[in-house]
Amino acid sequence: MTRLRLRVRTSVRDPKMLPSDGDDALGEAMFGHLLTSATRKGPPRPALVALTGDQVEQFDVAAVHQYPEPARTRLMAAIAGRPDLECGAIAGTMQLTRGRIRRQRALMVFIEWPDNRWWTAWQLLDADGKPVEGEPVVRRAVDGWPRPRGIGGWFARCRREQLHLQMKRQVAPSSPQAGLNLIH
Repeated sequence: MTRLRLRVRTSVRDPKMLPSDGDDALGEAMFGHLLTSATRKGPPRPALVALTGDQVEQFDVAAVHQYPEPARTRLMAAIAGRPDLECGAIAGTMQLTRGRIRRQRALMVFIEWPDNRWWTAWQLLDADGKPVEGEPVVRRAVDGWPRPRGIGGWFARCRREQLHLQMKRQVAPSSPQAGLNLIH
């Protein structure tokens, strides 16, 4: 058993901000929040988000990425693949690989459900970190698109490798948890 220490922000899930009545509704809500955040405050950091029916957990992707492979992807699968989760998501500013080697910064949301269906949207960022004009690109598994390379497959991997995540919660005594402002 490997022990890791990660900071997790937890909050009550607001069904108006993060609806559970459809893949598109949830994806569009999460992506809309990223666009608003990027326009006001600049590009948001990537976060791994785990959603239950009434709770949101946010893990900082930078902290997860400090672990070498394969521990990193196994950790992401264990976080997102827990049986109590409705879905797992990764959201924020990331490097999008287009073609074989062309990498560009983009706002991106990728959501995956336990039945392995997924929803993703991305929008490129300009040199100032602002979203470029136009509509975001949206792709869904239910439309027959292949899953983007290098992301997702969390629930299948969790089942295949029989991964189990045990979390021990500690609340900082000096400052109570202030609640999660959606995802950033």
